[in-house]
Amino acid sequence: MKLNFSKPLLIGAFIFVLCLLSQNSLGSENNKIDVKIINTESNSGQLVVYLFDKSEYYPKAKEKAFKVLKTKIKNNKAEVSFINVPSGVYAIAIHHDENGNDKVDTNFLGIPSEDFGASNDAKGFMGPPSFEDASFKVDSKSTTITINMD
Repeated sequence: MKLNFSKPLLIGAFIFVLCLLSQNSLGSENNKIDVKIINTESNSGQLVVYLFDKSEYYPKAKEKAFKVLKTKIKNNKAEVSFINVPSGVYAIAIHHDENGNDKVDTNFLGIPSEDFGASNDAKGFMGPPSFEDASFKVDSKSTTITINMD
């Protein structure tokens, strides 16, 4: 028995499968992370928000962050949104660049002299917080994280 499919039917089936595959991959890539930052020390300068997807870079290798956003501060708070984020585990680090020089200022011991924040309000002991303490899972269309800079 020989099956005989017409070309339009095969092309239609092929397009249907492609649409299903593209929707499936878009679903995992189309997540959004809304970050609300509260209780900044001042409204001066800017906040630099780093989204990390790898623990080995968090939070010190800022140039290797998955995504970076900058925002102004108003009334000691700010909001940013990371879009098109694949499902996975992430951690956020925030640098309050008070003087707007686009770098982390440190004292003579190398300790940052500008405020920092982390997702889950994670705090480090004698150093920055760990990726594990600051990490959160993204697996839905929208995730909201609130970070208290206090």
